[in-house]
Amino acid sequence: MKNLNRKIKLIISFLNDPRKIIILLFLIVFTYVLNYDDNSYVEAKIINILDGDTIEAQFYEKKHKIRLFGIDAPENDQAYGKTSMQFLSTIILNKEVILNIKGEDKYGRILAILYLKDRDINQVMVKNGFAWAYEYYSDLYLKEQNQAKENKKGLWKDENPIEPHKWRKQIRLK
Repeated sequence: MKNLNRKIKLIISFLNDPRKIIILLFLIVFTYVLNYDDNSYVEAKIINILDGDTIEAQFYEKKHKIRLFGIDAPENDQAYGKTSMQFLSTIILNKEVILNIKGEDKYGRILAILYLKDRDINQVMVKNGFAWAYEYYSDLYLKEQNQAKENKKGLWKDENPIEPHKWRKQIRLK
């Protein structure tokens, strides 16, 4: 009982010191900013579109590179690359979105699903034929990819579009 009373008195004395409370809050926020959890949700502003599946977003007063999870869009110098980037830009540039963080890739980019007004933007990219479902990492958007293929949307207008990961490999071999 004495130990409990001592702990309660310690907590009360801590809470009566505003400086200690500010330091504690700062440590909590700082820890959260540095250690976002997989599957966490973050509000962000889109500040730059690098290509059809990579963007820059501002949150926690810092710029972050984001790779759209589960999709692979054509590279900028590949067929439909510029179109894919422009389509994404039209939808989200300078807008507030919700990022559903899935992890981090080998390049240190945050992997995320983007939501704008409850719409899955990654899904929109695949559904409109501006990106592939990145089957190597996820089967999340296969249904949308098949629909885009059937309706010959976007890159599916071509007879044999080349998947970006295969295209990148060909470029490296040259």
